[in-house]
Amino acid sequence: MFLATLLAVAEEAPPPLIDVDGTLLLQFVLFLIMLVVLSRFLFTPYLKMRGERDKGISGARHEAHEMESRAQKMVGDYDAQMTRAKQRGGEERARLRSEGAVRERQLLGAARDESHKALEGARTLVTTQAAAAKTRLAAEAGGLARQMAKKILGREVA
Repeated sequence: MFLATLLAVAEEAPPPLIDVDGTLLLQFVLFLIMLVVLSRFLFTPYLKMRGERDKGISGARHEAHEMESRAQKMVGDYDAQMTRAKQRGGEERARLRSEGAVRERQLLGAARDESHKALEGARTLVTTQAAAAKTRLAAEAGGLARQMAKKILGREVA
């Protein structure tokens, strides 16, 4: 009777969710075969391709960083050269200005000296001519005075 009740209860109970029998072993073997096949032909090439791609990207990033640092160095060198060139240009400009000022002073001094010499020569000439004219006028003044006196007085003056 016990067995009959057990069989009756077993028939009334719902079937189990997972049957543990030979098909479970077959499914596990099929899973392992698919795992090996997919790993060899799908996962390994995919992961290898991803690794190479990451290497390529990181290499390109590294190269870009190197190029950027070289460009910054070149810009720094260019700025330094420009600064030196501007400084040399300013020094050259200052030197040329000072040379020009010295040359200007020399030329102005020479022109001033020449004009003083010319002025002194002209003054000497004027003084000489004035003295000569005074002498000549003094000599002629006596004769002119006599002529004027003669005309005014109407007679000869001694």
